[in-house]
Formats: sequence, structure tokens, C-alpha cells
Amino acid sequence: YVRISRDDADKTGQGVARQERDARDLAEGRGWTVADVYRDNDVSAFSGRTRPEYERLLADVEAGTIGGIVAWHPDRLHRSPAELETFIDLVESVGAEVATVQAGRVDLASPAGRMQARQLGIIARYESEHRSERTRLAHDQIAAEGRWKGGRRPYGYENVTGTGTLRIVPGEAEVIREAVARVLAGERVGSVANDFERRGVPTVTGALLDVTMVGSG
Repeated sequence: YVRISRDDADKTGQGVARQERDARDLAEGRGWTVADVYRDNDVSAFSGRTRPEYERLLADVEAGTIGGIVAWHPDRLHRSPAELETFIDLVESVGAEVATVQAGRVDLASPAGRMQARQLGIIARYESEHRSERTRLAHDQIAAEGRWKGGRRPYGYENVTGTGTLRIVPGEAEVIREAVARVLAGERVGSVANDFERRGVPTVTGALLDVTMVGSG
């Protein structure tokens, strides 16, 4: 199983590819045959979002399709103590083995092994929460200073290169003012969006507005 929380480079999955290479080497060293690879790229284990490949992994373990799991580090599998407990119960019930590149074999069949897994899980959770708090504080500071935090620019504004600030795009600002005035006058949002699409009003990417993504209320 390979996972990376944020694929910030170019979304090509190089991070999970590196994990897979190391995990394959470990499996080969243990004499295991790799039956399948489960990849959750750009998916956090801390956010609570569903991890499709992790769920598929659990289903295959429960079905007896695979008898062992290899990951780069235990925190690739879990960053939630509650999720870890579910994993421990499943692995114990079917007798599957777990091995990691960075932390070695995870012996979930013994009390000592389960204690070690739980300790690593607590540390992983702390690191995630601490990182989340640092990020929140940084974003709060950026907002308080009126700076732009990055990413795709909001419609109506453009980034002033090198300053961390935004400035109004006059043409887009007029579109926003028109839309607001029409909605406040009682026109439906969907009607305004349809009109903008017919007129060829572009979004920040240059594409036309997708009216299927706009509410009709």
C-alpha cells in the first residue's frame, strides 16, 4: 500500500512511485509475491476523507485475497488511532502479516507489537494535528495581513507577482457586479449563469462557465 497526502509537484505520483519501489524491494527480500498495488495518491489519512484504495485493501484482506501488507511506513497506512484499531482487529482475525520499509515488521499478533503500532499511531496523529495547527496559524496571519495564500486566483482578481497581494481585474469585476445586481433584483442564479455561458464569459481558466455546477435557486 502506498500513499502520499499531497502531491504538490505535478500530480504525477512520483512520491508514491518511490514508496512502491522500496516496498517491492522489501517484499522481494521477504520472499513475498506482490499480488496487487494499492495507490492513494494525493489523499490524506488525517482528513477523514475516504481512501478508495485503502478500503479496497481492507476488503481484500478480509476476503483472504492477500496474506500480507507492505507499506513504506506505518503512518502511510494510518494517522487515526480509531482507524488503526479497526485495522488491528481485521489483521488479527485473518492472520495477515504487516511489514514496513522504515519500521520493520509490525507484529499485530502480540501485545508488544500492538503496543508499538499504537505508539507509532499516536505519534503520527500528533504530527498531523501539529502540522494542521501550524498551517491554520500561517493562513490566519496571511489573512490578517491581507495577503494572498496562493493557489488558483479568485475570479475578479489577479496576483501581483512577487508581492503576495491581489488586484482587481476590471472586466471580471463588472461581471460580478452585474451578477449580484441581477440576483438581488430577483433573477435566478441559474438564469444568470446560462446567460453568461451564452455570451461566452470565461472563467479564470479561460473555459466557459459550467452551468451544471451552478445552483438554480
